[in-house]
Amino acid sequence: MDRPGPRSRSRLALVAATVHALLLYWLVIFPRARLELRRWQRRARAIPSPALRGHALGKLDAEHMSAEGAAAFAILARPRGRKHVVRLCVAFEVMYDLLDALAEEPADDVLANNLRLHEALPDAFRPARHDADYYAHHHGGADDGGYLAELLRGCRVAFLALPARREVAPGLIRCATRAGAAQSLNHASLRGRPDALAAWASAQLDGTQGERLAWWEAAAAAGSPLGIFALIAAASHPSTDARDAEAIEQAYYPWIAALHWLLESLVDEQEDRISGNRSYVGEYGSRTVGKRLAVIAGNALADVRRLPQADRHTLLLAGMIALNCAHPGAASEEARHATAAVTAEMGGCVTPLLAAIRIRKRLGSREQAAAGAR
Repeated sequence: MDRPGPRSRSRLALVAATVHALLLYWLVIFPRARLELRRWQRRARAIPSPALRGHALGKLDAEHMSAEGAAAFAILARPRGRKHVVRLCVAFEVMYDLLDALAEEPADDVLANNLRLHEALPDAFRPARHDADYYAHHHGGADDGGYLAELLRGCRVAFLALPARREVAPGLIRCATRAGAAQSLNHASLRGRPDALAAWASAQLDGTQGERLAWWEAAAAAGSPLGIFALIAAASHPSTDARDAEAIEQAYYPWIAALHWLLESLVDEQEDRISGNRSYVGEYGSRTVGKRLAVIAGNALADVRRLPQADRHTLLLAGMIALNCAHPGAASEEARHATAAVTAEMGGCVTPLLAAIRIRKRLGSREQAAAGAR
């Protein structure tokens, strides 16, 4: 009998990794992520300000699958540290989504307001730092009943439980600071500072990336938190050193991060057009979006394959793509063509994850219907 060749063995390894990761996610990680989300939901209901309470609960309702996706990075974690990784990833994503909602509100100085709010992102990884007055420029004030402070505290407590936190902290702070600046400038550029984001994003590119990434692609890459979740998982391994952390940061930024935010922009395009928010994929104009996203996906895949635990990083990349393919906004003709091109570039590993996400969405709809009946 002929033995399987290297390519067949590679496929078998990926299938085995997929089955193991899916079991780990659904049986261990997902239930814990749901517990964390319910805890933040209960806490958000106690926010005194009706406006802030509405923002917090609205984001938890609309973006819960983003938090569940963030928790999926715990498949990379050391078993003993997995619960801390889930707790930190969920809390950070909940905080990120809340700040995004607050940054869309009117302010006397939109940029100053947004930059101050987003200082909370890198502060999540500075346990010894005193909290700033994040609401200093916000019209709603700080009447959130300590909700943002509790999210920060939840991040810090979980982070302190990770053995390699000192080794990954510089990369986490860089990624979180960059994400906060990108989000702040994005909202400010829509409200009176039209060139602010383009100028900043262009300055982020080094010589090599600058030749290959357009400014809106660089801006998209800067805003994505995926590299943050990968670094959090790495911090659970005592053996992680500064070089490991740097390799993960460089693998996720810019290509994986750019693909993440550009796909989200693609499926949100109609909603963004109605709300007046920026559409990153709208910047392509008459160019074929699918071809460009396939190029970015190819670079992203090449980067993750160079990492330790490459099979699991590949699954997380495929899961992110599948999550966007399952979005209602992916039904438009342009989105279908683009996601098909990206999926083809991934070589078939998106399909089983897309099926799992669609099952999850059906179960979620039943849960909501049951809750409404009660």
